[in-house]
Amino acid sequence: MEEKILIVEDNKEIIDLLIEILTSKKFSFDYVSSGISAIEKIKKENYNLIILDLQLPDIEGFKVLEEIKKLNENISVIILTGFGTTDNIVKAIKMGADDFIEKPFDIKDFLEKIYKYIKLKSLERELTKFKMIESILQLNRTIITLSDLETILTTIINILDNMFTPERIGIYIFDTKNNNYVLKKYKFKNVLQKIKVIYKNYEIERFFKDKNVYVNKFDNSTDLKIIIKGKEKIIGFLDIEFKNEKPIKEEEIKFFESFSLQIGIGIENAILFEMVQNSYVNTIGSLVKSLEAKDKYTKGHSEEVAYYALLIGEKLKLRDEEIEILKNSSYLHDLGKLGIRDNILLKPGKLTEEEFEIIKQHPLITLKILEPLNLRKEEKEACLYHHERIDGSGYPYGLKDEKIPLYAKIIAIADAYSAMTSERPYRKKLSKREAIEELKKYAGIWFDKELVEFFINLIEQQKEVIGNEGN
Repeated sequence: MEEKILIVEDNKEIIDLLIEILTSKKFSFDYVSSGISAIEKIKKENYNLIILDLQLPDIEGFKVLEEIKKLNENISVIILTGFGTTDNIVKAIKMGADDFIEKPFDIKDFLEKIYKYIKLKSLERELTKFKMIESILQLNRTIITLSDLETILTTIINILDNMFTPERIGIYIFDTKNNNYVLKKYKFKNVLQKIKVIYKNYEIERFFKDKNVYVNKFDNSTDLKIIIKGKEKIIGFLDIEFKNEKPIKEEEIKFFESFSLQIGIGIENAILFEMVQNSYVNTIGSLVKSLEAKDKYTKGHSEEVAYYALLIGEKLKLRDEEIEILKNSSYLHDLGKLGIRDNILLKPGKLTEEEFEIIKQHPLITLKILEPLNLRKEEKEACLYHHERIDGSGYPYGLKDEKIPLYAKIIAIADAYSAMTSERPYRKKLSKREAIEELKKYAGIWFDKELVEFFINLIEQQKEVIGNEGN
């Protein structure tokens, strides 16, 4: 991009001199002789540097400086005046001027300052390009890890917020069922700000009729909408609001267009991955049911564990995401038993030491089965550690109290209670009271003491929660 200078000066001799100097050094420039003309020029064209006289025929230079900074605070301004008083210098610098040259000026000094600020703007632009490239690379790194949709959208929001600090960012995704665009992720500077939740398809078609970027300017802000295209069709759009003090540059609009292409790839991949993941989870869920169906004594065990675990989680006021982690972990916690031979798994009597050592491998087998899934770390850890004990006597790693994740501690209690209140071929089921006494007995030894007390309080309030529970 060519560096461009605007001269705002009404003295013909000074103008002629500046034209001669800048032409000899092959600078690109325009010149005007009034403040109003300067403001109109800056509104229409991009300049890297303004050389501004304070004494103009229509409005004073300070007013022009104020308007320049409103239009684009990043433009460098050198004040050129014959009235270089200390008060004027201080006032101009406070208003955003970068430097001051007093008439008559030294040509060498003048050129040094011109080169300085042109070079600074060039470096700023190169840095901006670098940031834009790095942002695209950052998004690509998220995309290639096959991240879920929430992670992709969060990454997009963070990148745009860090680069441009807009007033508002919204990401809309097309809903094929309802034929409209739904707000999926957003961020505001002002928490009281409002944003449209749904756009009808015809509205978006109107915005992007013959372009990929729609710009709508208001009195105090500019609304930018950038289309997000997938491989074959539009899948959504970005909605970004900027204050007018920070005008949108041409290279930034080009960046948004390039960035939106990467966004499209990322969102499509995330949606596809979630479909595959859901299919995989459903298949695993079917496997768990098949596993439990082999043994009439363990049928429905995972559902019971999930029920009791969620009972604890909800009373602990865990967030929605944490409840989901607990639920998934509860259903999948015994998945590794698929890798245990039936003659051991379904043995009606007491297991030998060797057989029990084989059974103790099932959390590790669970982890191996879950590895291909992009499950949360907490979900995998809950499945892996749900047989660990507070005193370190559990398996597979013998973790102690604080080393055992909360989800695993919750599932351990739910798992034990479900097992104790269910029939087994080698023993009768325990009553509710007997199972509670067993939990009390091992509270602080095998199970987290506070969670046991919390769970017992909940259970004692339940009359009958699941059909096979004892009284």
